[in-house]
Parts: sequence; C-alpha cells; structure tokens
Amino acid sequence: MSLLVNGKFPPVSAFTSANVTADERSSAVDFINRINFLFEEFNHDKMLSAFLDDSIVYHFHGKIEGKEETRRFFEDVYGYLIPGVTRHATNHIVDRDGEHGVMVRYHEQLFRNAWPAEVSDAAGAAEERTDGLPALWLFSPMIDRLRMTAEGWKIMERYVGASTFNKKLDPPKSPETKAAEPRTSLSVISDAFNSISQ
Repeated sequence: MSLLVNGKFPPVSAFTSANVTADERSSAVDFINRINFLFEEFNHDKMLSAFLDDSIVYHFHGKIEGKEETRRFFEDVYGYLIPGVTRHATNHIVDRDGEHGVMVRYHEQLFRNAWPAEVSDAAGAAEERTDGLPALWLFSPMIDRLRMTAEGWKIMERYVGASTFNKKLDPPKSPETKAAEPRTSLSVISDAFNSISQ
C-alpha cells in the first residue's frame, strides 16, 4: 500500500512520533547523510548496499525496481548528477513506518561547486570564483522508507518529489549527458505516484 495521498506526499504530522526511539531517529538521519557521501563517491556497489534487493525508487527519470534496475540506472543515467556536485539533506523528520521501519522525510539539495571538467580531489585547496559557484542546482523533497536489517538501515522505497533545476548550472551538453537529461515536464513523477496511490 502506497504512502502517497492522491499522488502527493502525505501531510506532515504536527507532533513528533513518540514510538520512534532516539537511537532509531539519530541512526536513520545518519544513514541518509551517509548515503549522500556514498553517492558523491559514486561507487555503485557501495551505493547499492544501501538498498534492499526488492527496493523501489520513484524518480523524475521514472520508476526503478530492484537492484539490477538500480545498478543500470546508476551506470547509464545517473552519472551527470555526480561530478562537481555535493549533496545536502536538511530538515529531516522521522516517523514510524511499520514494526521494523521508519520513514524519513527531508529536503535534498544538490549544490554545484565546480563544472565537471574542473573537478579536483585536492585536499585543503581553496578557490575564489566569479561565475556564481557554488550555487544550488537542484532541489527535491524526499521520502525514504527504511527497514532495519542485520547490516543496519536499508532503503525499501525512495520517493523523489517534484524537483526544480537551475538550468544555468546544467553540465555542458554532450551526447551522453543529453540522453540522461530529466524530462522538462516532471509529469513522470506524477504519473508514477498516481499509478501507486490508487
């Protein structure tokens, strides 16, 4: 059964869930933040380790089911969202979601701090820029439904809500990045959400 209401994220409760322990709350938030660092490393195996085998992701690129589809998504589509970009999850709230799970709702913000061809891993380097960087490139409301396993939290379902790009910060166009661009209309999100909220 979907958590969506008429294809939209559910309303937020005005009260903190009393049946979520302090350890569950803090470890779930840590998990979300840790995944952002895994995505910045872009090691597909480590990224996939954060998802259950039968996980589902509702993304503006479509619905992705299971680890094999998720791996193909990372390998063939997601790459343009990585170089020169850092991820910041904010405003986490954690609610109970079943006996062995929690639901974490948060805002995901992707900041561009360099253009792909300029990316450097040099530690301790500082740079002054006059081209507007760093700047917010993408904003997405997010919901992750997590389940506790012997290895810790894993994603059962991930919902990427209606997202907004700053087109001025899109990476330079190439045949590879152009093929992976999100649809100008984000109707794919609405389509996917509506299909599971019936």
